[in-house]
Amino acid sequence: MGWKAYRLVYKAKSPIHIGWHTLGYIKLTRYYITGRNIWGALTANIVRTIYGHDDYHGVGELLKKDILVSYFYPAIDYQKPFLPNFQKDGLYYGNYPVSDFERLFIQSYGQTAVLPESNTAEDQSLHESDFISHYIEEEYTERRQNVYFVGYVFIHNNAHYKGQVLTLETIERSLMEIFIGGDRKYGWGRLMLETGKTDEVKNNTIFGNQLDTQNDCLQITVSVNNCIPAHLELKTEDTIKVKGDIEPLLGLEWCTTTNDEGETGTGKKISKAKICWVPGSIMQEIRPLKIGEFGILTS
Repeated sequence: MGWKAYRLVYKAKSPIHIGWHTLGYIKLTRYYITGRNIWGALTANIVRTIYGHDDYHGVGELLKKDILVSYFYPAIDYQKPFLPNFQKDGLYYGNYPVSDFERLFIQSYGQTAVLPESNTAEDQSLHESDFISHYIEEEYTERRQNVYFVGYVFIHNNAHYKGQVLTLETIERSLMEIFIGGDRKYGWGRLMLETGKTDEVKNNTIFGNQLDTQNDCLQITVSVNNCIPAHLELKTEDTIKVKGDIEPLLGLEWCTTTNDEGETGTGKKISKAKICWVPGSIMQEIRPLKIGEFGILTS
């Protein structure tokens, strides 16, 4: 059956906060957008713009099987996204050491709740959120440059839902404007698709890795000493050779619950953690890797 792959280029129109963990009262952001964040945004948009009903579960499952997404990475030149990569002297994003990347791209915003009766800060409500800025200013010149996010969407050639064949053209309206990450109620997380920069992948290469779209199982092959472009699940039986860092990967997901009275409803729960090699970890052998739900890689 096979797949078609498309590169998507989004311009950031507001700050981007991708929840990572907290340090005291500071909410830290990841420096890239995970596939789970993109999956959530596209699920919501496809339901609202195409089907007009509340079948979030069905569309969400579709985007885990027949429409897959990659991670998205920041860029100034959209042809050269800043992927994480471990080098001898530490972590880099593109050609920037992580300290330089943070200085250019990462800012923070402090907030607190205010008690109306005294117009003072509410106790224990102070918090600060890191974010990826939607523009950077060049040193010395003060010239602003837009920040883009570059990634991929993969559509199975047999993708369909409720009798409708799904192609890039079918879902294009759902891709045009998406909101991802935290603090969206404050206007954060807005991304606009740059249609003139979006195109089909013709050379079977994504993020510098060979892409195999010919089978039902979508795969990439990462060369020796190249970096993985997403989280790679670490399984007990794995013998794969990788050098880098590992972390537990989890997120919020919807679930159906039944209370003691037998009443059912929906709510959110934290997903089961997966132990993963982090993006930027270095492959020590050539091994095809499967691209699965949320863009997570498996061996």
